[in-house]
Amino acid sequence: MVIMLVQNNKKELKNLISCVAAVFPEDEVVGFDNPVRAMDYASAHTVDMCFADVEMKCTSGFALAEKLRNSNRNIRINLMSDVIDYAIDAWKIHVNDYIVKPVTQEAIRHTIEA
Repeated sequence: MVIMLVQNNKKELKNLISCVAAVFPEDEVVGFDNPVRAMDYASAHTVDMCFADVEMKCTSGFALAEKLRNSNRNIRINLMSDVIDYAIDAWKIHVNDYIVKPVTQEAIRHTIEA
């Protein structure tokens, strides 16, 4: 399985990579601090799951989720934010899971069950 991580804060991206790799040790984890590069990657590769921050510099996790779903209907999308208020909007677009930061291995494990 290919798991794509999109987080524009490099420190948070590093933590996210560690958490996801620990929970999914057999899978390929690719991280991006730029959503445009993430979309370029997703256009050229099959991505099975995505963890994306809601608030990013040049786009939102919602816009990214829409683009990813248009190219891959089966992708599991998990949005993350330190703002709980986005959760209702996330469920409206049928995300797999919504994670309130800080992201932990326990929260990542929960995505498997969601």
